[in-house]
Amino acid sequence: MAEQLIESWMRDGKVVDGLMPDFHAICAFGGRRSGSGQDSRALDWALGRLAALPGQGSRVDVPYDGWHCRRAELTLLSGNGRRLACNPLLRSMSTPAEGLELELVDLGLGREEDFMRAGDRIRGRAVLVRHEYPFAATHMHRRRKYDRAVAQGAAAFLIANPWEGGGLMSGSSGRGRGQPGIPAAYVDYAAAAALRQEAAKGTARIRFVVLGEEDENAQAGVGIFQIPGGRPGQVFITAHMDGHDLAQSALDNATGVAVALAAARALAPQVSDQTASLCIAFFCAEEWALSGSARYLEQLPDNARANIKLDINLDTVAGDDSLTALLSDFPALEGYVRQAGQASKVAVDTWLPFMPNSDHANFARHGIPAFRLVAGFNRPDSRVRNILSAGDVPGIIQEREMLQALRLTLGLGWIALRMSDEQLDALKAR
Repeated sequence: MAEQLIESWMRDGKVVDGLMPDFHAICAFGGRRSGSGQDSRALDWALGRLAALPGQGSRVDVPYDGWHCRRAELTLLSGNGRRLACNPLLRSMSTPAEGLELELVDLGLGREEDFMRAGDRIRGRAVLVRHEYPFAATHMHRRRKYDRAVAQGAAAFLIANPWEGGGLMSGSSGRGRGQPGIPAAYVDYAAAAALRQEAAKGTARIRFVVLGEEDENAQAGVGIFQIPGGRPGQVFITAHMDGHDLAQSALDNATGVAVALAAARALAPQVSDQTASLCIAFFCAEEWALSGSARYLEQLPDNARANIKLDINLDTVAGDDSLTALLSDFPALEGYVRQAGQASKVAVDTWLPFMPNSDHANFARHGIPAFRLVAGFNRPDSRVRNILSAGDVPGIIQEREMLQALRLTLGLGWIALRMSDEQLDALKAR
């Protein structure tokens, strides 16, 4: 039955015809960086797209630690003394107005062993590490490298685009308001090469300026569209709306939002008095250390949070022809994901260890079975590597990959809605 039903949805123009137009409409709002207003406008647009379905849409705004940069400069004082391109990490600590003059230590990739090897040489100096492809079994996240630099007494943190010819990238330091930290920024491939060349001579010295400003009353939008079932439990399909301002945040995450909208159109009629409710949720401030979903879940009453039985998180679901479910240390999810893959005729891999790289992580921290569906896991040469960069544009997304992600999401949603409360609760087993 499942196979036939999914096939009928994939032939239904009401479900599929809006998929790519929705994707391009989301990208047209811009990079949707939280604080720009673009994310908020895109969120309201998405809720409007769902308004024709049976259900109730609502928007809440939650506080997050907003911040913006007023000035950023990086100068290589040794060598030829030229200005280098840089892009501060979100919520970077500020330098004095005149900047900091520092010696630089090249830590290579910037793994734990690299920090250990450098030891006290890090203290009081700037460190240079490399960005890693984020969707890989061996990945060490940027924020872990930043935190290690802070813990070892570094005075500044630079993280480099590792791909030849690669430009600036964007990302968060993860530093909360009032927390300790250090000035931090991305540098492009060319800047990193110049810095490494001087560091190899033992003469690398930089002047680094970052002047940031707190946005004291920053609010992140959360859009919820609930299609009520007859049981108290809720199945969530989530995607983050915000992105970065270097491009249109097409991969990350216009892909997930567009697939969630299409899935809602197909699954809404499947919700009945015999099923759990279906909730479509869009979060802003995900790129700010997952702040939007964290604050939303924290402010829910305990009983409302307990009613959330499953989170299907769609984040960067195109850009490669492979799909993987990151299972957040919930082994019982593997059988469910495999069943959905068979029903939808989509090959899907799974990865069990917890990877806190999208909003599913906050659901999982509250004991809610949650996973992230992502394209290109362990494929660093895929188009997915364009996330966080100026290459994250609509032209790199292929429609067949979007259709594949939609097909699998329909299988995941349909099976979850048909599960009993006991079956959904069994997914919590660890």
